[in-house]
Amino acid sequence: MSAITVLSAGIAALLAAVAAALVHRDAEAVGVDLGSPLLWAAFVLVTSGVAGITALLVPDAPIPGVLVVAALGPLLYLLERDDSIHGDDPADPTRLPSDGEDADRPDE
Repeated sequence: MSAITVLSAGIAALLAAVAAALVHRDAEAVGVDLGSPLLWAAFVLVTSGVAGITALLVPDAPIPGVLVVAALGPLLYLLERDDSIHGDDPADPTRLPSDGEDADRPDE
């Protein structure tokens, strides 16, 4: 293994750890409905790890596919976070989400 590969793997591991820590912190603050903050942080680490191992062990792996696997954890967390914040209210097909209670009030 070259020094560039080792350095790249170290930077990728550091970025994955930072992303997992941010997900854990945000999940505690929001109070996600599904799972726990620790499980979401672990999920982010696992998807990042799978992407990193795939990139290292499969030299012909397409980079867009590796990036999709790496982004899977944070993206699924963001979907769950949005669902936890907005609740399970039924959708109203006659209104846009931006048309909230403050829509009648003029801009300040």
